Amino acid sequence: MQRMMIVDDEPIILDGLYEYFVKAELPELEIIKVHSAAYAIEWLNTVKIDIVLSDICMPGMDGMQLIQEIVDRWPRCKVILLTGHDEFNYAHQAIRNPCVVDYLLKTEGMESIRTAVMRTLEQIAAEEEEFYRTQWLRDKLPRALPHLQQQSLLELLRGPERSDRKQLQEEFDAIRLPFRADRQVLPVLLRIETWRSAETGSDRGLLRYAAANIAEELLGDKAVVKAIALDTGTIVCLVQLQAAEPAFSAAAEEEQWARTLRFVHGTLESIQQSCGKFLQLSVSVFASEHTLAWQELGPGINRLRLAVHESPGLGMEKLLKLDLRESAAPPAQLQDRYAASDLLLEQLKQGLQSGAGDWGGAFRKWARAAGEGGPEDPFHRQRLLSAISASLIQTLQELGLLEAARTETDLSRMLYFTVQSPWPEIVSYYHSAFAWIVSRRSAASRHDESRILQVIHQYIKTHLADDLSLTRIAREVSLNPSYLSRWYKRMTGKGISDYILEKKVELSKELLLGTALKMHEISAQLGFSDQHYFFRFFKKTAGCTPQEFREQRRMAGQPNA
Repeated sequence: MQRMMIVDDEPIILDGLYEYFVKAELPELEIIKVHSAAYAIEWLNTVKIDIVLSDICMPGMDGMQLIQEIVDRWPRCKVILLTGHDEFNYAHQAIRNPCVVDYLLKTEGMESIRTAVMRTLEQIAAEEEEFYRTQWLRDKLPRALPHLQQQSLLELLRGPERSDRKQLQEEFDAIRLPFRADRQVLPVLLRIETWRSAETGSDRGLLRYAAANIAEELLGDKAVVKAIALDTGTIVCLVQLQAAEPAFSAAAEEEQWARTLRFVHGTLESIQQSCGKFLQLSVSVFASEHTLAWQELGPGINRLRLAVHESPGLGMEKLLKLDLRESAAPPAQLQDRYAASDLLLEQLKQGLQSGAGDWGGAFRKWARAAGEGGPEDPFHRQRLLSAISASLIQTLQELGLLEAARTETDLSRMLYFTVQSPWPEIVSYYHSAFAWIVSRRSAASRHDESRILQVIHQYIKTHLADDLSLTRIAREVSLNPSYLSRWYKRMTGKGISDYILEKKVELSKELLLGTALKMHEISAQLGFSDQHYFFRFFKKTAGCTPQEFREQRRMAGQPNA
């Protein structure tokens, strides 16, 4: 709504102008009439005035003096000056003031005055549109861009497949996303496993933002990258080639992607290390081995999310690359259709998934919000009941515990809850169900750790002649190499390299005493490229040379070490 004030010390003219504009029924225009500049200032001190239609000659304070008072209060106000005389001096002063938009003789008639008012209203509307558009582009849009980009990419990942590349490119350009809709994209998933000292939602939000920045900065050295939050503990990085010519050949693009893939996959460990060093976060990384088309991205990322729970060692710093082209689309539950709209249930689910132990707080808040007896409104009650049942099933499915819950708990009981069921009974049931998940996962975690140790030890035993670098072993169990080293020492009390040496010593003794293999053959089976290095290694660990060991044991009649 706009507001116009008519100022004139002549009652006939004042009333005439007022009645004319009131009867004109101009939409969204409020008319105020005052008979002096002093009364005009009172109004100016009270409300914002958009247009002042004022007589230029009034006792006490003329229109020129009133203009200054107006500008001091409302710089955007427009002034139309009226006079009964053709006075050039007044007109000259008036047009020099930027707030004066017109200078009219009263004798020009009502239609001329109306035309001037309408033209001024149009000018105000144009200036407001230009001002807000400029302000938005200059000030608001840069601050809103991260949110707009986040929402756009989330809709792209979770919505239906997009086949119109032109429309997709227009969307990218509109929100300044540096992607090309006609080129492949590589997804990388970051999963925060432990938050350590971060307890509040705001603290975790800042750390999640910082982790995304680390990923963007490190990967951005050789690629175009945008990181967005999928949920409270999951970040996805979308990676494309850096700017290339439109006429980029297929062969050249394939070669550039090969270099970029090597760089991205080689940088993943650095992302984990930086998050641990600077943010005190344990982060797992799951990356696609190959690029995907944009329409394949949603199912591909769901496959990465499923890998979080499919691979052993939940809660550990995993590092895994997957061939998403060979994987079936994940089940629909991973799309967070129900729990995403409910913050408390989302926090509950994330607490259960991360094993951080803070799920109980989110559940208690959810129960308190519903009230001791539950919502009285049956529709609200049904909504909460549907949401928590969906959250439970979804969590069980994502953690791979649904079948176990069917056999170990009374899971079918949830099917019989209705809006008439006692609310405390409902709350107690779901609390027990979520508590079962926690206890089951604790047992599963211990089993996973034992299984991972078995996989590591078995791999080492059967590959003593092969590459036994920390990176290669870590790949077998999908863990970050640095994390694997720390975890193995914590679990066993010794380093993984010590275990490798022990197994090489054991096998070397078995081969020396149980076979007639020559030293260079034994050396090769232990993975030593240089026979002399095998001699030094054996003497350092056994206190004698391999040949001396063989001869001593045989002479002593001790065929076994």
